[in-house]
Amino acid sequence: MRALRGAGLRAPLSVAWLISWCSVIAGTPGEKMTAAAGSCIMLPGLDQLQGVSLMQWKFSEQYLVIYHVNNSSFPDVVDQDRFLFQKSNGSLQICRLKVNDSGIYTLIINMKKQNERSIQLEVVEPVSQPELWSNLSLIGLSTELVCSTSVEKVAKYQWKKDGKPLPIESHYQLSQNNSVLLILNTTWSDKGSYSCNVSNEVNWHEVSLELPVQQYRKRIWMLLPVGICMIAYVVTGFFIFKSSS
Repeated sequence: MRALRGAGLRAPLSVAWLISWCSVIAGTPGEKMTAAAGSCIMLPGLDQLQGVSLMQWKFSEQYLVIYHVNNSSFPDVVDQDRFLFQKSNGSLQICRLKVNDSGIYTLIINMKKQNERSIQLEVVEPVSQPELWSNLSLIGLSTELVCSTSVEKVAKYQWKKDGKPLPIESHYQLSQNNSVLLILNTTWSDKGSYSCNVSNEVNWHEVSLELPVQQYRKRIWMLLPVGICMIAYVVTGFFIFKSSS
C-alpha cells in the first residue's frame, strides 16, 4: 500500500511540473514592445529555470547571447556595452536603442524551436518640441495655423483653444494629418490661445500661440506707393517739357 501511495504522489507532481514548464517556455505569442530611441528596455525572460540547460537570444540571424545554465562561466554576449543578460531569469536589457534595433527578438530554450519566445520590438524616435505659427488673421478671411516637428513619425496632432478641445464644426478644418488648422471666415470670437499637442508611442510635446484678430480694411495708404510714382512721373515730364520749350 505504501508503494502504491508513493507512486500515486509522483504522477501528479510530474504533471504539475510539466504544466509549469510549458507555461514558462510558451510566453505570449507575438508579444509586442515599444521603446524610445536612446533609452533602455528589458526583454522578459523566464519565471523559473527548472529544466533549462541552454538559453540563447537571437535577433534576425545573429545570436546576441549564448548561456549554458549549468556552466559556471559567464554568458557569451555579443556586445556587453549595450546588452545586459540576466542569468537568474534569462531577461535581456538593451540600452542606447536605435531605430534599426527594431525587429523580432527570440529567446530559445534548450535549442528547441517549440521552446521559443518571440518579442517584436519597435524603436521609435521621440517627437521633438513642435513649432506653431500662423498667417495674419483678418476678419472675414481665412487664418492658417501650422504645427510642425522634426520627427516624421507623429501618431497624433491634437488642437485646443483656450485650454479646451477644439469644437467640431465646419468653421475649423484640419489637413495634413491634422498638423494644419484652417479657420474659415475669421471672426472676433476666433481670437485666443491655440495649442497643438504632438505625440507618438513614446512621448508628447505641446506648444501654444496667442492669435490676435484684426479688422480687414483696404487702407488708402496701401495705394500710396503707386500715387507717389505717378506724381513723380508727372512732375518729371513737366520739367522735361518746360526745358525743351
